[in-house]
Amino acid sequence: MPVDRAAENATFQELVQRQVELMSAKGWYHSIDLPDGNVVQGLIGVDALKGRLAAFPIPASLAGKRVLDVGAWTGWCSFEMERRGADVLAVDCIDFDEFHEAHRMLGSRVAHRLLDVDELTPATVGLFDYVLFFGVLYHLRNPLLGLEKICAITTGTAFVETFVTDDGSGPCTMEFYETTELGGQIDNWVGPTVQCALALCRSAGFARVKLEYLSDRRAGITCHRHWDPPPADPSEPAPRLSSAVNNRSNDIYFHPGKDEYICLYFNSAVPDLTRGRVLVEIDGYGAPILVLAELRPQAWQANLRVPPGLAPGNHTVRLRTEASNYSNPFRIVITEPGQQPEPALARAAVPQGITEPAPVIYEVRNGMTESDVFHGYRKEYVCCRFRTPETGLDRQSVIVEIDEAEQPVLFLTDLGEGCWQTNSRLPADIAAGTHRVRVRTLRSPFSNAGAIRVEL
Repeated sequence: MPVDRAAENATFQELVQRQVELMSAKGWYHSIDLPDGNVVQGLIGVDALKGRLAAFPIPASLAGKRVLDVGAWTGWCSFEMERRGADVLAVDCIDFDEFHEAHRMLGSRVAHRLLDVDELTPATVGLFDYVLFFGVLYHLRNPLLGLEKICAITTGTAFVETFVTDDGSGPCTMEFYETTELGGQIDNWVGPTVQCALALCRSAGFARVKLEYLSDRRAGITCHRHWDPPPADPSEPAPRLSSAVNNRSNDIYFHPGKDEYICLYFNSAVPDLTRGRVLVEIDGYGAPILVLAELRPQAWQANLRVPPGLAPGNHTVRLRTEASNYSNPFRIVITEPGQQPEPALARAAVPQGITEPAPVIYEVRNGMTESDVFHGYRKEYVCCRFRTPETGLDRQSVIVEIDEAEQPVLFLTDLGEGCWQTNSRLPADIAAGTHRVRVRTLRSPFSNAGAIRVEL
């Protein structure tokens, strides 16, 4: 039987308007329980406020934790987090007098700032172990961007409560309200279905998302930034990560403000992998996979969006299956805002005197397929892995030759324990057959030769 959405919306609008009238009469949105046992009555009673918090896995003790309460309003949640021992920051886009009155009556130390969601960044407010994001999402014109802002400042878990349009059985869709269609209020902009609300939280960058409750067109969602720990006794072998590169440029550089995606190439002996069975993390934060493809037996490619909030500098990528330990790490670089990485050089700096031993190539592979065969495809690159005792190398200090012709180093990454990797393109005029690859640094002679095969 089709849902009578017009009747539902009329009922909801009547409810909202009745709440507005009640709040005008009571004056306070949240009730506040005072230390002497008295209660300042507001629109939402203390029992209802406690019941909402109890629906989320928020620890009873928050000693040593930092908590952000977004859309704090009267501040009951902020004061409750403080009572549990947290260092709390309450933010709202309106400066409510009742918050400051409750703050005074409770003798609270909760910090308060007048900020909109768009203004929440690691630079403006810092990072938080826990974030409360209650009753805010549907007030945002750009809800996914708002959730990305929340993800970027969350180091542990965010708790989201929002209006939803269905009972969870509907498709992943969202309504947009241009004026006063939702509740007769101009600041209600969107109405996601339950599946859409969950998808928004995952797309914002949270690793694990769980629906905690659904009641009266309200949904409670827990959003974790981390995967569960690896198994103590892994039953599957750890993957081997070959590359983590920018899907546009095939290098390791990513640019703040751009919609960029990380392309991972890895090997795993585990059959029939799915997106849900492959867990990627960056600096310990889980990052959901968008696409997983098997390129050939045991060779895989995964694409994911760069998580929000990564600061400029080096970051470590690794992955595992549900039943394995993590792979070897791989380095990516977030550039400074507006900064572009230096282009790959056709010729490195002038070689210096020989003071270091020759590198040792232990593997040369096609970065797409992890084989030694190339077909001249646009996204192929020569992945040369070598060992050297030298440290602090950069692209300008490493020279790669294919058949004695120097090739630009697209990127150089430190794999750890004296191992390095360069990526270079094949020469445009390369012929079919077997070709020699060598590498040296500015202070070393050339390495042993690796071999690749070209089949055009």
